[in-house]
Amino acid sequence: MNHTGWQVKEYVFDNKWDAVRYCSMRPNFYQAYCNDDTWNDADWTVEPTESIEQLQKNHAEYLREKYKTLVLFYSAGSDSQVLLETFIEHKIPLDYIYVQYVDVPDRNFNKDVHLALKYLEENKSKLMGAEIFYEKYLDHQEGNSIYNFNGNLRDTNFQLRFHHCGNCQSLQLRQPKVYEKVEDNGCIVTGGDKPYIIKDEKGFYMQQLDVTDENWGQPHHEMFWMGKDPSLQIKQCHLAKQWLEEHNLTETISIYSDKNSRDFFDLNRRFGRTFLDEHFNTKLCFGSMLEDKYFPQWYGVDWCNSHWVGHFSQWRDSDSYNSLKNELEKIDSKFVENYKLVGWSTAKRYLD
Repeated sequence: MNHTGWQVKEYVFDNKWDAVRYCSMRPNFYQAYCNDDTWNDADWTVEPTESIEQLQKNHAEYLREKYKTLVLFYSAGSDSQVLLETFIEHKIPLDYIYVQYVDVPDRNFNKDVHLALKYLEENKSKLMGAEIFYEKYLDHQEGNSIYNFNGNLRDTNFQLRFHHCGNCQSLQLRQPKVYEKVEDNGCIVTGGDKPYIIKDEKGFYMQQLDVTDENWGQPHHEMFWMGKDPSLQIKQCHLAKQWLEEHNLTETISIYSDKNSRDFFDLNRRFGRTFLDEHFNTKLCFGSMLEDKYFPQWYGVDWCNSHWVGHFSQWRDSDSYNSLKNELEKIDSKFVENYKLVGWSTAKRYLD
């Protein structure tokens, strides 16, 4: 069974386009799948008594015991930083640590990467022999970006972004021998999503969206906080809920996208995330959306440099743009909102 994917009745797909096409031919129930076979049996209203640090340790040990090969994709952000610190503190070995840079290594834009490499160098003696890879992100011609559409919608990232999405293909193309080990008996580990907590008339609940993580549905990938045992996810959800109650707020999503670094830092710290450097206190990927009728880019013009914005504008006049647009228009309108793919949600899991 996949860790995450898209469920249509009893079928689970690891490619969203397969699920969309299956759904478009029949009026079936569908949702994003996330370990539902075990998560449905848990009582989400009860906060686990263990500390979040203990639950993180438990899950790291579970992954180490389950897989022969562990590859950590590390960015030094609050998610992957806590993950790495958990393995280091409890002397649980990783096999590989994979760091990615954008464009050229020494660009100022790669400050995140420089901080990550500095931390790894300073803690080299604690890494228990883990091999570090420093690789360039896949460019548009290598990956599954909308620019690289080749006529097969299945090979296009389901978020319809101008950049490549997902870590499995990155590892496969950059380090094929390591990827073979992952396919044999291993997994890629990433921090994964922060808890999305929302309050409605029934109370607070957790619900994940496939569009909030680029690695959704990849069969060789584990998002650390969303593992098969839901205890760690339940714990962090309750901690986030308590923070919202104390601040008289009803959801976490706006805090994650707001430029208020104080609240962002405080909320993250409550459910177990720490920051390597103040540089990571806010996400830089939010801003004014790059508008397009079919392919709106949520990273926004504030984040994109003029080269990328210009590239996107040129692509809108290309045959590739029209070909991909035509493929999307073949999909039942049930699955398209304003000509962009609708995000699929997991089941609501109430905490009250």
